[in-house]
Amino acid sequence: MLKIAAEGIAPRLAACCLINSSAQSSCQRVAPQAAKATQKFLSQSQMLHKKLVIKDHYEFDQKVINSDNPVIVNFHAEWCDPCKILTPKMLELLENSTEIDLAVIDVEDNLDLVETFEVKAVPAVLAFRNGVVVDKFIGLVDANSIETLIDKLKRKQQQKQ
Repeated sequence: MLKIAAEGIAPRLAACCLINSSAQSSCQRVAPQAAKATQKFLSQSQMLHKKLVIKDHYEFDQKVINSDNPVIVNFHAEWCDPCKILTPKMLELLENSTEIDLAVIDVEDNLDLVETFEVKAVPAVLAFRNGVVVDKFIGLVDANSIETLIDKLKRKQQQKQ
C-alpha cells in the first residue's frame, strides 16, 4: 500500500512542474530528491512492518497466534551477541517477503512467554503457522538454514492458497 502511495507522488510532482513553467527548473531539482527520500522511507517502513516487537502475552496472541501469515518468532536478549547477528540477518532475508512476519521477543521482559515455550537458551527461533509451532532452532545458525526455514514456510503458505 505504501509503495502504491509513493508511486503516485512522482506523477503529481511532474504535473506540478508542468503547470508552473517558471518553477520547472526548481521542480526538476526537487523531484529526484523527493523520490529518493520517499523510497528510503518506504523501505524503512517495510522493514519496521516486518519486525513485530512483542511486549506481552496479549500482543503475542494478537500478532502471532492470530496471524494470517506464518510468523518466525525470535526469542532474544540485548546482552546476547549471537542474537545481535541473527535478528538483522533474519530481517534482511525476510525484507522482500510479504508472506512471513518476524516477531522479536526480549526474554528479559517476557518471562511468561519464555516459560510457556520452554526457552532454555537464546537465540531461540520458533516458526508458527495458524497458532502452532511448526519448526524451531536454537542458537546462531547459518543463512542457509534460515533460508530453508523461510522457503519451507512459503511453500506451505502457497499450498494453503
